[in-house]
Amino acid sequence: MFGFFKINEDLFYKELLSDTIDINKIQKYINKGINLNKRDERGKTILFTLVAKKKFEAIKVLVKNGADLTIEDNFRKTVLDDAINRTDGVMIRFLLDNGYSINHKNSVGRTVFQDVAFVGNYKIFQIFMNYNADFNQKDNYGKTVLFDAVEGGSLLILKDVINNCNTLNILDENHQTVLFKAVLKDDISLATELVLHGINVNFLDKDGQNVLFNTILHGSKNIPLIELLIKKGTNLNVVDNFNKNIIDELLYISALQKDPPKELEGKYKLVTAEKEYMPIAQLFIDQGIEIDKIDSEGKTTLQREVEKKNFSNIEFLLDCGADVNICNEFEKNLIHQEILKGYSNFRMIDFLMAHGANIDARDFDERSVVDDIVEIIAVIKGFKTATPYLSALIKDDEKYDVLLKKVLTFRPDIQTQRLDGSNILFDMVLYNDFETLKTIINYGINLNIKDKRGCTPLMFMVEEGIKIKDKKQRDIFIERLIYFLKYRVNIDAKDNDGRTVIHKAVIANDLLVVEKLLTKKADLSIRDIHGRTALHHTQWHGNYKIARWLIAAGADMNLPDNSGFTLLNYAAVFGHLRLIIALIASGVLMYNKNPKNRKVAQFFKDRESKLDKLLTTSVGDDKMELAIKELVENLKNEINEVLQ
Repeated sequence: MFGFFKINEDLFYKELLSDTIDINKIQKYINKGINLNKRDERGKTILFTLVAKKKFEAIKVLVKNGADLTIEDNFRKTVLDDAINRTDGVMIRFLLDNGYSINHKNSVGRTVFQDVAFVGNYKIFQIFMNYNADFNQKDNYGKTVLFDAVEGGSLLILKDVINNCNTLNILDENHQTVLFKAVLKDDISLATELVLHGINVNFLDKDGQNVLFNTILHGSKNIPLIELLIKKGTNLNVVDNFNKNIIDELLYISALQKDPPKELEGKYKLVTAEKEYMPIAQLFIDQGIEIDKIDSEGKTTLQREVEKKNFSNIEFLLDCGADVNICNEFEKNLIHQEILKGYSNFRMIDFLMAHGANIDARDFDERSVVDDIVEIIAVIKGFKTATPYLSALIKDDEKYDVLLKKVLTFRPDIQTQRLDGSNILFDMVLYNDFETLKTIINYGINLNIKDKRGCTPLMFMVEEGIKIKDKKQRDIFIERLIYFLKYRVNIDAKDNDGRTVIHKAVIANDLLVVEKLLTKKADLSIRDIHGRTALHHTQWHGNYKIARWLIAAGADMNLPDNSGFTLLNYAAVFGHLRLIIALIASGVLMYNKNPKNRKVAQFFKDRESKLDKLLTTSVGDDKMELAIKELVENLKNEINEVLQ
């Protein structure tokens, strides 16, 4: 072994290894300058051999004369390391008693005390406990023996370290306490011991994560430990430097579990197919974690996973109780947003609907997803101008008519009314998309639903249509009216003032609209809240042509209003000569025997000059002039009778 040394060195080593060692002789060799720390080809000094052979006296004399007990061989091992490997308690104590410092750092900055804790050798560790080991000494990575005790996995060693170190909250190079490592161990007793002795459970590492992000990796097996951490005040709502919370981390782990890469890295190597993570998620929910917490971008975890079309994560979140109907800033829920991405997104649409999405939800503007689809179709066909919101969503390659039919298969309630009582049908009667209108009507929408004013979609169409001045737009309106009247619309429906759509057209003095409305059989005896039929309202403009149409359709000319006066009475006092002639020619009664309102009678009395003017107007027909004279005399007498 030592053949490469000089002859006097061989004799020296031979003497050292002798069973009857001559100390004086050894000392003489030393005095002559023998190098006590000379190493062989393995980097070992003579001390390694002496320790192995338990030559205590030889070791003593060498150490006394300067032999270095801490020299490391080519494998960075010292004589004490060798003694430890052989579990030689006697030699370990001897070396420690004869100059080897328990707190000596080796070439990599670690003490033998830490190494023993690292391998979990409690028998040797007990020996070291008697030699004033420094429990707070740090290695080159800032770690104390506490970290090694956890890595070694010996609960007994960990307890001794906990009882002797100054603090449990030492941070390593990753700004992690030893608890971050302890929760990764199969044996939860290590982490439990640390938590029960007060280690800080809310430290954030360099990634902004707390210890929970590690604890969940072992799945449901770690639930008792998680419950303990929660009891000790661990923050469940930490968001790390990557804008991920603990639920996001569970999602990532779940994704790794279902579709693992060829080789997992780092702590994620702990993720295995048999581990269960859903119970952990449910525990977090039960403990009040905000699964629908909105991040800095205004989105929940579920919304982000839906955007990424990560179906497994979406299902995981929904199983954990995430709100499938969470809304964006416009109060449009998830299914609303996903449907507007087009028919090509049918898989996500079907998935969300199968998991309880509310297709009838309304946004801030009280609009449903069907409302938006119909409007998009109208925009594409050129009937409407897109809002900024819809403009950003419309795609040229999407078939929105097919999308509408797809959505209708989910049986949405398209009759739901807004605060003003209107619904989608009120929107659609303002432009001529007959194909889409037919789809909505065939779906079964109520054509005669009323808004808060009591108006039906037909009334609303007519109200807006009669305001149109542009000839081209008016022609389009008339075309729309004719088309809509083909369906079972009720033209006898009354608004809150008791007026039908024909009332409204007559009041607007729109003959063409009246003509089109009368293509449907109408009850022309319907009176409004003032007791006036549609025919009564020809009094305002004196439109005799409209009057003729109504009379021809069966309107009763002789009905009085609530004040007791007939249309003929009003036509006379307003001086509508042509209307008077049309009524007389149609056989109207020339007298009015109905009880009359005194105030209205006074109104007529104050306008007798209008009646007198009728008598001075020539109509070119003697019989008609006599009839008008009779009308004026009768009306004056009737007024005077009321006012007497």
